[in-house]
Amino acid sequence: MKTQPTIETGYKFRIYPTEEQKTFFEKHFGCARFIYNYLLNLRMEAYKNDKKVSGFEAKRTIARLKKQKDYKWLSEVNSQSLQEAAIDLDKAYRRFFKKLADYPGFKKKANRQRFKIPQHFYLSKKGYLKIPKLKSSVKVNVHRKIEGPINNITISKTPTGKYFASFNCTIAKNKVIKKKDSRVDKIGIDLGTRSFIVTDKGLKTKAPAFLRTLERRLRTAQKALSRKKKYSANYNKQRIAVASIHEKISNQRQDFAHKLSFKIISENQAIYLEDLNVKGMIGNRHLSKSISDAGWGEFTRQLKYKSIWRDKELVQIGRFEASSKICNVCDWKNKELKLHQRKWLCQECRTFHDRDINAAKNILKIGQDMPEVKPVEKSTAVFSFKKRQVGSVKQEPVSLYKDAR
Repeated sequence: MKTQPTIETGYKFRIYPTEEQKTFFEKHFGCARFIYNYLLNLRMEAYKNDKKVSGFEAKRTIARLKKQKDYKWLSEVNSQSLQEAAIDLDKAYRRFFKKLADYPGFKKKANRQRFKIPQHFYLSKKGYLKIPKLKSSVKVNVHRKIEGPINNITISKTPTGKYFASFNCTIAKNKVIKKKDSRVDKIGIDLGTRSFIVTDKGLKTKAPAFLRTLERRLRTAQKALSRKKKYSANYNKQRIAVASIHEKISNQRQDFAHKLSFKIISENQAIYLEDLNVKGMIGNRHLSKSISDAGWGEFTRQLKYKSIWRDKELVQIGRFEASSKICNVCDWKNKELKLHQRKWLCQECRTFHDRDINAAKNILKIGQDMPEVKPVEKSTAVFSFKKRQVGSVKQEPVSLYKDAR
């Protein structure tokens, strides 16, 4: 019997804990953060002494810590949440060694806090969540239907003091692809700062510049924060005000990227774009703010996993392809083209080019001429917990709803 292909997806809902539940969450945040930082320091010290601490050995350290008198308080929280912190650190190391991320850094209390619960949780039909070691149920705003079994949940807190629950689920692909897409359109995309994207058909989407829109308001709020006495009540109020502006900018970028990426994936069967070195480009002090504000990396990430979900072809051409300098008509290369020149004339065929549209056409042409198209890596999916190890207790994915009240 042929099995239905599945994908992993997530549902993020806001939760409204009571004061008692908030205290319980703070304990979990603190313990998970402590374990992550403790094990990171342990592995760093071992490396200095020419030793190696594996991920499995790091997990075993948690049990030994809990037996010590000074760390008895670690037993007050869910033990599997502490194990998940060790697993997250091991994943960070794996990504670093694969050159997919920077070296792991220590977690701070001021940043976004979270802890993961791999099993023994229940979500009622009325929207109440029951988690280990918490006697009462937490109210969840389930604003959309959850498809498929829940694998694990993550409780998080933003710098503005909002709490969320993220549900990781495995669902069949046909739940994502509601109807068969018969489109065969292909599109070449050039990313920019003036126009966020320019297509080979000449369509331009203006860069929204969310940071620059709220920059004056953010500067005023940060200036007021700098004048407050550190860690006072007024300081905390102003800190939340600054965090709220940052949160609004982040939400606007996410919303814009989701809508645009969904539109592109829905309307095209094959998408061709550049493989940009965003981190290196930010080093240019004249363009760094505009590039950061554009959010190219997040937009590309969303295109990648959505193309996997919908069985679309996504190709990134080589990073050093001269897509802007080559004439898409006769392939003549304009070696003297500067960054500020937005339009130029081909000296060979006398075609007048718009720099961005010409680049998009070349990206499409180069992408189609590539001898072998490599599929998008599975690591670009939103969630990936294939190497997660919870412990000796094995439990099947929890059913979608179970009354916990």
